[in-house]
Amino acid sequence: MVLYDTIVVGAGINGLATAYHLAKMNKKTLLLEQFGLPHSRGSSHGQSRVTRYAYSQDHYIRMMEDAFPMWSQLEKETGTTLFTPCGLLILEKSPYNGLEGRKKALVKANKPIQEFTPEEASRRYPGMRPCEGYRIVLDESAGSLRADKALLCFQSRFKELGGSLHDEEAVRQIIPGRIVTVVTTKARYRAKSIVITPGPWASKILHPLGLHIPLTTYRIRVFYWRVKYGAFDKHPCIIDDTRGDRHIYTVPEHEYPGLVKVVMHGGTASDPDSRDAVSLDGFEIPLLQKFIQEVLPGLDNSAPVIEESCIYTVTPDMEVVIDRHPSHPNIIIGCGFSGHGFKLAPATGKALAELASGREPSYDMKPLSISRFGKGVLTKSNL
Repeated sequence: MVLYDTIVVGAGINGLATAYHLAKMNKKTLLLEQFGLPHSRGSSHGQSRVTRYAYSQDHYIRMMEDAFPMWSQLEKETGTTLFTPCGLLILEKSPYNGLEGRKKALVKANKPIQEFTPEEASRRYPGMRPCEGYRIVLDESAGSLRADKALLCFQSRFKELGGSLHDEEAVRQIIPGRIVTVVTTKARYRAKSIVITPGPWASKILHPLGLHIPLTTYRIRVFYWRVKYGAFDKHPCIIDDTRGDRHIYTVPEHEYPGLVKVVMHGGTASDPDSRDAVSLDGFEIPLLQKFIQEVLPGLDNSAPVIEESCIYTVTPDMEVVIDRHPSHPNIIIGCGFSGHGFKLAPATGKALAELASGREPSYDMKPLSISRFGKGVLTKSNL
């Protein structure tokens, strides 16, 4: 039986980025995915993601300092344009806590910013007219990332670098040991280490390993709204921090002609295996309609034209989990990306690959550790 250096479970964006970095380290790597690729069942599909430096947490700023040039490197390696540098408008009403935190982060990272009054923003961006009370900061370094193309680029480069990718092959059992055994629906595999990046299925894979990280999966409704007037193809992305963790974000006309993505960062708790059966209360649409009325009157807020969905896997503190299993140091876990995962993926993939290879991670992992949840997360394994 072949002995791999590392097996990666889950070929979403973070699993792909991890496998890519392992292949670049010349590690014999197997990447397993339960669904046929591409698929829309998890968190990594779709056409775009807002990508930015504007984090208040130092560890994410440090990761984004690496992620941006690594995205650029992937573009060069594949000859594919992934990032559109359209900028990001950060909006907020009083007390401006989120905006101030993001502004300080940008200043600390030496990124160019501009500040506008609502009137100035209206003149600069046709179709936008923020109501009184908003403060507005432009992050010039941010933009939109082509998510669908990024997945394909990581897949192709991983295979070109000698990696093995098996889709339509679900993991049924992980048996810890000095050599880890992975049992799938098709075969058994052995490896010196394993990286578990299963997205919304994290709890289902980790519980048999005696690990109960507090994770909640949410079904996020993604809406597209028709343009009435304005130059939305030339607009920046937008984040409105007024509602705290349930902020609203927009992506300009980069996906569907004449349509703008306007989404709430929040949703309804859902089992990933039955997400389409979830009863939705529709709380998002009235809030988004009000936001469009107050900020983007150039859009038709009567009803969204297209609805899509994805799943977020969220921790109580909205922080990522990247760590070794407390009892099995050759089992590496990356989960609970809490809506941050796509933009960070080149850096989080690098950190996960370093842990799997026995190297010291390039970033401060303490804020992302399993131990922050207390001793109760570790129970006796079912194995």
